[in-house]
Amino acid sequence: MSVVLRILRPHYVANALLALSYPIHQIINHPDLLSTSSIGAYSRYLLPALALIVIKVRGAQSAEELISVFSLYMKVFSLYGFWAISDERVDFWGTTWSGSWRFVFFMLAWSVVFIALPQPPYQGPSKVIWLDSAQLNYLTTPSEKTSKGKGRADEHSNLKSRHSSAKIVELNDDEEELLDNEEEVEKAQDHHHEHGQQCNHDHGHGSLLHPMQKATSDLDPSHYWIIAFNATWSSPCRYFEAPHANCSLKYDRVNVHFAKIDMDLFADGEEIAERFKINLGATTLDLPTLILFKDGKALKQLPPKIATKVGGDVLGKVGWDRSAESVETAFELAKLGTGKESFV
Repeated sequence: MSVVLRILRPHYVANALLALSYPIHQIINHPDLLSTSSIGAYSRYLLPALALIVIKVRGAQSAEELISVFSLYMKVFSLYGFWAISDERVDFWGTTWSGSWRFVFFMLAWSVVFIALPQPPYQGPSKVIWLDSAQLNYLTTPSEKTSKGKGRADEHSNLKSRHSSAKIVELNDDEEELLDNEEEVEKAQDHHHEHGQQCNHDHGHGSLLHPMQKATSDLDPSHYWIIAFNATWSSPCRYFEAPHANCSLKYDRVNVHFAKIDMDLFADGEEIAERFKINLGATTLDLPTLILFKDGKALKQLPPKIATKVGGDVLGKVGWDRSAESVETAFELAKLGTGKESFV
């Protein structure tokens, strides 16, 4: 899906309209605000706000994140603006209304958009492989055998039914059903991302299948696996999907793969988080967590852990900008899989 089509999804359009509601309201009802004198009077409020927006916008990693950040700050500005003019009466349908109704209506509209139109998953090009909890266990469990073999694949083939409540069927290459077109792929991706383990009905393509999931027998633990530990409700995880996808397109090799798992979609998600020491709390700084594995062993991790006596973990989490460049540097993606890595 192109960038234009992605940003024209209802979530982004609705939030952009909310963000611009106050400026549009003021321009329509008070056109004199566009005069030079009025702009000068408001400059002491506008300049700091614009500076903050520019700082945040420069750190955006995708068009979706750019619009989300801009919309959030503008919605806060609009909310304050409607509150500031709440003493102005409103003439509507021949009746005079209290100005506070604009503030209340804006709050209600914001709440409806937030609930009814959640931020959609990334829909751009990607080579990121989706994992279930059994496949994650298969790739992150150290084994005496470092090469791929049928024995180990068979040993883990039944873990899916025991550890994963997300009903995703693994199909071999000969059995895999291809979605007819890009539109159906996007619908399936959206549906599974939003419904997760609660989704257990037929989509017309046989059993449940995510278009970016592979059979366990096709996963080789002896390769390098950069796995993102995500949660569907986390905005930082949604924002990181674009940089993660870009890295997968640029650096995916025969022995280097990018993958992800949405921990909240699986019954053992909390166990996964506990195993890898990831906090799933609402105020967590751990999401997303990116870990590099080879032969089931963790080699490197983002956010980084800074070697300081006090606050090293927090400094690393706050300091990581979740950019593609930071991933390239931390995991030496240009060298990874070539035998020139400095950390192997």
